[in-house]
Amino acid sequence: MSFLGLHLIDWAIIALYLAALVVIGRWTERRASRSTKDFFQANRSFGCGIMSFLNFGNMVSADQAAGVTREIYRQGLQGVWFQNLVLFITPFYWFTSVLQRRARYLAPGDIYEHRFESKFLGGLFAVYLLLASIYGSSIGYLITGKTLQAVMLKPPAAYTMQEKQSVARFQEMRAMDLVASHGSLADSLKPRLSLLHEKERLGQISGTVSYLDLVTFYLIYGCVTAAYVIMGGLFAAAFTDVMQGIMIIFLSTILIPVGLTKLGGFSGLHARISDDMFHLFGSGAGSEYTWWFVATMVLVNLIGLAPRSFTLGGAAKDDSSARVGMITGAFVKRLVMVGWALTGLIAVALYSGKLSDATYIWGTMTQDLLGVGFVGLMIASVLAANMASKASSSLEWSAAFTKNILLPLRTQTTERTQIFAGRIVIFVVLMAGIGFAYMVDDIFVVFKYVLSIGTIIGPSIWLVYFWRRLTTKAVIVQMILSIMITVVVPNVVPTISSLRSLPSLTVETHGIEQKKIIPAKLDDVKNGSAMFVGEPITKVNREEPVGIYFENVVHANESDPKSQLQGSGMFRFQIWIIGLTGIDLTTFSKAGLSAISFLFDIIVPFLVLFIVSLFTKPNSEGVLQEFYARVHTPAVADQELDAIEVRKRLEDPSLVERDKMFPGSNWEFWKLTKKDAIGFGLCWLGVGAIVVLYLVLMQIGS
Repeated sequence: MSFLGLHLIDWAIIALYLAALVVIGRWTERRASRSTKDFFQANRSFGCGIMSFLNFGNMVSADQAAGVTREIYRQGLQGVWFQNLVLFITPFYWFTSVLQRRARYLAPGDIYEHRFESKFLGGLFAVYLLLASIYGSSIGYLITGKTLQAVMLKPPAAYTMQEKQSVARFQEMRAMDLVASHGSLADSLKPRLSLLHEKERLGQISGTVSYLDLVTFYLIYGCVTAAYVIMGGLFAAAFTDVMQGIMIIFLSTILIPVGLTKLGGFSGLHARISDDMFHLFGSGAGSEYTWWFVATMVLVNLIGLAPRSFTLGGAAKDDSSARVGMITGAFVKRLVMVGWALTGLIAVALYSGKLSDATYIWGTMTQDLLGVGFVGLMIASVLAANMASKASSSLEWSAAFTKNILLPLRTQTTERTQIFAGRIVIFVVLMAGIGFAYMVDDIFVVFKYVLSIGTIIGPSIWLVYFWRRLTTKAVIVQMILSIMITVVVPNVVPTISSLRSLPSLTVETHGIEQKKIIPAKLDDVKNGSAMFVGEPITKVNREEPVGIYFENVVHANESDPKSQLQGSGMFRFQIWIIGLTGIDLTTFSKAGLSAISFLFDIIVPFLVLFIVSLFTKPNSEGVLQEFYARVHTPAVADQELDAIEVRKRLEDPSLVERDKMFPGSNWEFWKLTKKDAIGFGLCWLGVGAIVVLYLVLMQIGS
């Protein structure tokens, strides 16, 4: 009773879930079609409860869960920072949530059109957001597709000859890796191992074969995701998020008790995994999540997550709903992420060295640990988690196009036509994300790239709220420079074959090798590396040489290790610029290269904005007064009363100056109220509690 690797009962559960989404979309369609404010913002009517579910659904997706377990499988507990770097950003949501609501805008580019009196800048931001959305949505496609591929596996008897050869080469590579980890691989075999690793990076060998074709899945998944949002707008996203939130919690916890039972509890977990896999930060060879790299990722993510979500963020009825909804959703996600971390460690204990692609982990665990019916429920939960985040974010893309590109070009466009255009854009962007997902295979590469492009607009948006002297020309110069550095050059250079094979650009790091004496684990005894558990043995940790300027450097002839090197993947223009200073980048680790690239992304945009602003003409005083009157006015549920309160501060600027931390200056920070200070402090206590929870859980059974 199975079809393409899944039981018919599992197929029925998946179909039932998808049908429920369409029903909700149809049910909310009429409410969403009355105006663009209804479609994109649900008429700013949501209270704390709905906002909590909406924010939780927007922040969480199954690609994050699968991504975290993938990184933990590769790097140990430190891999949790793949997503958990937002933990240290959470307290700032106490303020950013308020700024998004108080701005009282609808589309993302409205802040540029209004504050900078520039429709061009609003349109430029909308174009950026649409492009960034394509890159961002590709992560969801990639991980969800690979997760389901791992569930829908072919039995070996159904392999083609080519598939058999691929699996055999993968098994050969894993056997050689095991010998190399003990430092006993013959020098004559090392070129063969490097060649096999190169084939693995290129996706030419794999330990498993799936029935599921990724492109077919991407098309079906993208169409279904678009369907209910296109019909019901933010109303549909909110109502489905209540159901999907429950399913996400199921997804995040169900594998833990089953996996721990199979291992013999926490003590069994520790018996199979080396102690360094339980460290929150990496330090040795091959570690990609060192504390300095995590710190730079936190900073660049904070900049990229500037308060600009006026669709979801503007849907709250008042300040309190915005704050409580965002903080509650965020902390529930942080707790759910603890479950993802445990799931990842369980995966290491069960499958270490057995999977060709770490992205398959979630699907492999689902297939291996769950029974009929639960597999279908897990797949539905994976889809639910991804659709929840795509739903609300797709409305932001749609509003950006409709209000900041279409409307300035065709000012007489009716509300009905705007909604129709917005629906078309949702579909087009989701489909465009498929193309990028098809080209990129490494989610960590995509994730770092998405963080980098966030710095194109993040710096200017942060300064918009707090520095009155920021000018239109400064923002235009900074955005164009950042787009060239972060988007244009990194994507154009790899298309030029002469540059791709230029020796000065195909330089690699030296690689790092470290030997450590550690207590033997159960698997070491089983494979003959130790006589008993706890026996001191030597393990070799090695980071292979990596491309400095290109994400990957491979041989032009894959069968000849001596053939010419050529770059593939993104060109890291920021690192190339840093290399012009004479720094010896060949001694850097992979994490070190990423860290200095992020530092460039953090520092340079702010320098450009400050310098150009000081040498260009300020914006008109009337526009500045109107903008900061909004920012300094708390939002209330009664929209007529809300407009009156804004008008009071506009007519009497002294009310704004009275609330400022530095009256009479260009700095627009408001004086902290008791509620501001207490809420911010409690959020940091929550962050500390979650860090302690990680440390305590990792000691159980050790």
